[in-house]
Amino acid sequence: MQRYIITTGTVTYAIKGKDILNRKGFKAKTQRIMSGKGSAGCGYAIIVEGDIERATAILRDAGIKILQINQKND
Repeated sequence: MQRYIITTGTVTYAIKGKDILNRKGFKAKTQRIMSGKGSAGCGYAIIVEGDIERATAILRDAGIKILQINQKND
């Protein structure tokens, strides 16, 4: 199953989003990520498996601010 990295920017959004997705049946976890932009510092992301369209709709409905979505290549 395809995994995605949903960048949220804050640990609060990442944890809240992970908890919501897990309750909705998704396999999700949080991860601290380093920005590729030197001055931007660190951010936080939700790593999720499954239907990304449904997952992002759930997060947006819950008020989670999504900064970026990328496919995770293992």
